[in-house]
Amino acid sequence: FKVGIKDQYLLGAYADFLLDQGRYRDALAMLQHETKSDGLLLRLALAEQALNLPWFQNHKAELASRFTASRERGTATHVREEARFTLTILHDAQQALPLAQANWNVQREPADARILLQSALEAKNSTAAQPVIEWLNTNHVEDLRLKDLARQIQEKTS
Repeated sequence: FKVGIKDQYLLGAYADFLLDQGRYRDALAMLQHETKSDGLLLRLALAEQALNLPWFQNHKAELASRFTASRERGTATHVREEARFTLTILHDAQQALPLAQANWNVQREPADARILLQSALEAKNSTAAQPVIEWLNTNHVEDLRLKDLARQIQEKTS
């Protein structure tokens, strides 16, 4: 699997597409040498986790260390990635939710909405999801994944 993408944002977006499609081996092949960026390492770890590969544990530990170091330095540049890591790799929705909320307060892209909705759904906290649901409605966002997450949250509260 050869991709001539050098832009980290584009690589991350394409990796997310591959992960969403269940194409974990393609994501793995594309990202196996992309371990300097936290976001790309996270996506590599997600592919490894899905494939139940033994070196997933090493990347999980590396990411945990990087996020801890970032917090200790007082930098919050990768809060979306830390929220996603906490939710999808550590399986801790209660810890992921405040990270996703903090990220949403600074950055409002569909990926930010998704991690907040996923965290709120898994933490069973529909109130936390309301700012995103309002944003989706106000801005007429047409994203099937986000709409489905919002619907699931609203069904759980009705």
